[in-house]
Amino acid sequence: MVEFKEITEDNFEKVLKLKISEEQDKNRFVAPNVRSLADAYLYRNAGDVFPFAVEDDGEVVGFILLDEDVEEKEYMIWRMMVDERFQGRGYGKDIVKKVIEQFEADERFDVLIADYVVGNEPMKKLLESLGFKEKEFDESINEYVMEYK
Repeated sequence: MVEFKEITEDNFEKVLKLKISEEQDKNRFVAPNVRSLADAYLYRNAGDVFPFAVEDDGEVVGFILLDEDVEEKEYMIWRMMVDERFQGRGYGKDIVKKVIEQFEADERFDVLIADYVVGNEPMKKLLESLGFKEKEFDESINEYVMEYK
């Protein structure tokens, strides 16, 4: 079972070393983790952006960046990635299931949002398999926005 762990001195380097496949990187399916950590730092004073190392049995297998918008009642998977060495083992599904559990347990939110870059069919299928529905296409970022209610 995956666990979301706070980014610390103990796992920071491991998170930075995570990488996606060359094909995924070429298609820009997810921003580098260093960018995600910079975004989290940028918004740290707002207290609504949360980066986590994703661990399984003490090993860092991925990364997730969550965003809370209490005013809009939206919980969002801003970024998510599984290291290429661990892809195809169900970690992506386990990560999203864990986020769904957190969302459903938190009464502050009415909708869970996730998006995916055009062409990232595995992410689309993953989200749909867990009950997400397409909301819109955001041309400005070339991503489909999905909702889970």
